[in-house]
Amino acid sequence: MQSTVTLVGNVVTDVTLRQTSAGAVAGFRLAATNGYTDRRTQQWVERTTYLHVSAWRALGEHVAGSVHKGQPVVVVGRLRQRDYEKDGQRVNVIEVDADLVGHDLSRGTAEFVRARRGPQTADLAREAVVARELSGDGDTRSTFVTDGAGWAVPGLSVVTAGEPADESAGHPAA
Repeated sequence: MQSTVTLVGNVVTDVTLRQTSAGAVAGFRLAATNGYTDRRTQQWVERTTYLHVSAWRALGEHVAGSVHKGQPVVVVGRLRQRDYEKDGQRVNVIEVDADLVGHDLSRGTAEFVRARRGPQTADLAREAVVARELSGDGDTRSTFVTDGAGWAVPGLSVVTAGEPADESAGHPAA
């Protein structure tokens, strides 16, 4: 049995989504800041730890379509140690295999949209990543589109169900 950790921090890189033989995997770096009072100096000390987070299969697809650089998130997962060699030096890194990823609602608001299951989910998540990369506007607000069956999908700015989007509300017109 593996122990789980809960990390609170900010996403510091763009989320990447790639396909592997085991399914889709999304990855990003998380900056988690911990503070404590140094007993000797009575000074507040802040330490920031940077960890790579991997989210697999459906979770990865949802993370790719919902989480953006600069946003505060909460990650629950399992620590994994990985060793590799780089430039003749042995490198040891600690990573997180995420079981849950969500926005930190103590620092903002979010809107939950239930995802449909099926092969379209991966395609829509990939399209969301591409649309976000192409826009390059740095806007981290979520935009929504319907997927043809009336479900809202975060991350895309085009409406595919034939209804004009209500831009002022941030989601498709009802």
